[in-house]
Amino acid sequence: MIKIQKLQLTKYNSLQIYQFLRYGSFFLISILLAKIAFYKFNPGFGTANIISRYELLMVVSSSLTFFWVSSICNTLVPFFYASNIDKQKRILFNAFALMVVFSLLAGIATLCIGYFFYKDDFYLFQMFSLVVFLNTPTFIVDYIFYLKGKYKSLILWGIVTFTIHLLMLCLPLYFKQTLNLAVNLLVILALLKFNYTIILLLKYATISINTRLIQEFMIKVMPFMFSILLGGSMEYINSYIVKYNFTEIDFAVFRYGAKELPIFLIMANSLSNIYSGEIANLNKEGLLKEGLTKLKNSSRKLMYWLFPLAIILLFTSKYMYIGLYNSDLVDGYKIFNISLLLIVSRLIFPQTVLTGLIKTRAFYLVSTNVLIVNVVMAIWLVQLFGITGIAYATVISFLVEKIQLVIYCKMEGIRFKEYTPVVEYYLFSTLLLVAFVFSIII
Repeated sequence: MIKIQKLQLTKYNSLQIYQFLRYGSFFLISILLAKIAFYKFNPGFGTANIISRYELLMVVSSSLTFFWVSSICNTLVPFFYASNIDKQKRILFNAFALMVVFSLLAGIATLCIGYFFYKDDFYLFQMFSLVVFLNTPTFIVDYIFYLKGKYKSLILWGIVTFTIHLLMLCLPLYFKQTLNLAVNLLVILALLKFNYTIILLLKYATISINTRLIQEFMIKVMPFMFSILLGGSMEYINSYIVKYNFTEIDFAVFRYGAKELPIFLIMANSLSNIYSGEIANLNKEGLLKEGLTKLKNSSRKLMYWLFPLAIILLFTSKYMYIGLYNSDLVDGYKIFNISLLLIVSRLIFPQTVLTGLIKTRAFYLVSTNVLIVNVVMAIWLVQLFGITGIAYATVISFLVEKIQLVIYCKMEGIRFKEYTPVVEYYLFSTLLLVAFVFSIII
């Protein structure tokens, strides 16, 4: 008789499973919206009127929040582990307080952008500004469950909230209601999540504002925030370039093509988040080499899965886009294939090492350089290759970023081969590039 092994949730796999739920729900939403827009509305109109408007809301809100959400949450993990129990309780609430302040500013900015630039959709922006304000601080719930070892609660939270989000967005549109109604329902969900976050903080955190602790925490956050703002803003700058230089359908095609397969983001980001905390812990005990070796071994396992998958997708993505989306969006596979090359830079982790060691000042210079490279390359390559040129610019920029961080690690006395399986990395990268060239030719 075959025994079915029960999945044991740990700090190593729980965050990956949760991220799979998150990105998986986004991916499923994109599929459902494509089908609804095509079959429930007129072809072309649905894509331009529903998908393009929804993706615009995502671009605006994400561009106002991604950098500080990522920097606060990613810094929270090593900061939490490096603190005593009393300080751990205090930092949870103070990190939440920071997120509320930033969310308020982002909500106001969303409202202003709608008023000044999108007057026809101002009501939509009004309601979505409330989603930004109420929903964004609830990201800390993920990390409260994770840091407190409540892995089952983390997964359950993800299943419930992502499922409700999907239903509240897609069901009204399926029944040919407006996007405005769907966004109104998302406001209700955001309010419920915000209330639950308060309840959770009352249980696990010390409810008091500590300005000294906030200052100490923000000293660690700011370099990371600046880095993510500059480096991560490439995605949004690229989207704005497409928005104002191409048609509404082209914008939707680009946004759908630029969506990386969830598993690539999940596995790479989760590994980075986990091992930044692991390296922080082991370095505190004088075991940095052990932490680097663990990161190296885990990234090797990841390469054996993700590189072959990327190569297969290069030759099957066109048929995947035909099956999953609609005829308006099929050309997105060309941008998707170029985006698969991002795995070459995603599967090396110098930023994880530097974050774990709280050596984040280099992110300032690196991110500034990368942003300049991205803007220059995007403007140049879009003239040569059209909309796909922007995707090529992104791939080049991310590679430039990682090369600079690898050099900085070397300057700190940490060699590339200490945290990277170099033989596998160079072999798989070469095979991927060769496969990409063949996918264009055939």
